[in-house]
Amino acid sequence: MSAQAPALSVPAPSPWISSSRWDLTWLTLSASLVALPLLVHSYWKVGATGVDLLVTLLIGGPHMYATFLRTVFEPGFRRIHPAIVWIPVVLVPLFVVTSAIFAFTALLTFFFTVASLHVCDQAAYIGYLYRDKGGKAKPWERLLDFAVIASSLYAVAMYRHVAGTFVIGDRTLWFPPFLKNQFWFADAFAIGAAALIAAWAVKTWNQWRRGEVRWPYLVFMGLTMGVAAIITRIGELSVAFQGFNAWHSFQYLGLTFLLLNRAESMGKVTLGFVKQMSEPGKFYRFYGWNILWTLGASVLIGILVYLMGLPIEQCYYAVVLSFLLVHYAHDHVLFAFGSGFRPK
Repeated sequence: MSAQAPALSVPAPSPWISSSRWDLTWLTLSASLVALPLLVHSYWKVGATGVDLLVTLLIGGPHMYATFLRTVFEPGFRRIHPAIVWIPVVLVPLFVVTSAIFAFTALLTFFFTVASLHVCDQAAYIGYLYRDKGGKAKPWERLLDFAVIASSLYAVAMYRHVAGTFVIGDRTLWFPPFLKNQFWFADAFAIGAAALIAAWAVKTWNQWRRGEVRWPYLVFMGLTMGVAAIITRIGELSVAFQGFNAWHSFQYLGLTFLLLNRAESMGKVTLGFVKQMSEPGKFYRFYGWNILWTLGASVLIGILVYLMGLPIEQCYYAVVLSFLLVHYAHDHVLFAFGSGFRPK
């Protein structure tokens, strides 16, 4: 009787981007951060401007400066994308400062539109990373995830725009007058959003049954869409959006540090300074560097208030948006053109 070699079992691929502990800490359960600005505003009576400053200092600012460790400070990225690196650095601050002085409401409208799209794009990218763990992710499915997240976020927002209650601070954001009709625009948008989300739900259920998506994807997408749907229902929109921003920024800091860790281990980080910032187990160094940049920007805001005599709100947005819009431009390249995070 011949001996038969035992069959080798192939372990199932992990459904996590990094590990269960890392994913739950940085990407999913960090959704609890959404509530913190609202609690600070409601129970400690910190004003909207104070909430903006706190979130920007502790997490929003560090997350946008973290991008530059992968772009401006990285010789390899500068060599491949020189125009993307330097054109926004020159043109964006010029546009932002001019708009802050002469068209501040238009600048706020532009910012909140672009910022919301950026948050949806990052969430859809994380969703795609989870889809990829199922082995059959398709690029167009990332666009689908983006669409359902954006639909969740904008459905109620359109009613507020139509009603003229989409207010940030004491400014009502601009909205095209010809769209201010509840029946044919706001209602139609809400119906279209509901239909799209329903189609996504059916497709996702079928993929779940076939094993093409796993439960970490479902939990992440469910939380993201749920938070997006709630945010625009809250009265104080600037505080509510800072909650969403805190979660988004926390995710980004985790992803960026993880990417730098892996890029450094594969020899793709070429600058010694960036290698120090990306050393595994040294997150405090990475975070501290980005906090220093944030503090420097705070000093610049104070200088502008003193020299130009403008309200602190305008100076705050002039400085923050100058860096933030450059971060958006660089980040789009990192995610869209193959230079972004893609786990093994």
